[in-house]
Amino acid sequence: MSPKVAQRVFLLFNLVAVLVVAYVVRDIVNVTSELAGKQPVIPLDTGIGYLLLMSVFWLLSLVQFVGRRNKQHFVIRWSNQLVIGWFMATLLLAYFIPALLQERLQQAGYIPCDDPQVVSRISRGASLIFLHGQAFSASDSQPSTHSAVCELFASSLSTQ
Repeated sequence: MSPKVAQRVFLLFNLVAVLVVAYVVRDIVNVTSELAGKQPVIPLDTGIGYLLLMSVFWLLSLVQFVGRRNKQHFVIRWSNQLVIGWFMATLLLAYFIPALLQERLQQAGYIPCDDPQVVSRISRGASLIFLHGQAFSASDSQPSTHSAVCELFASSLSTQ
């Protein structure tokens, strides 16, 4: 591969990384706003946070840009540690953001259920639907367990 083509592919990865990180942020904002709006059903994919790992390309681009200038710079001297640190930080964020969102949802009275409509997955984690406990207990007899609420929800999906 010629250097020009390789540079364009690298730039393409950076552009995709911007879109992917924007998607993750949009998903977090959607879950937070649906929680604030007390929606009866809130979908949450706990594996989407791992897409933040693509942001490592931004740091690699910075290292490449500074290296092209042939200057001794902080970024060049510490590039290995910066890349490893950024990678570890995004892994931690990918793990803790969904855990914090799940905790907030459960504290607000939502019950986690497996998403019956998800067939394939592209990321690590679970695809969940959080149901507000009062959404199904008001219309039907009071389900005694979380699994009963999840089964009730799944059966309501299959009849639609």
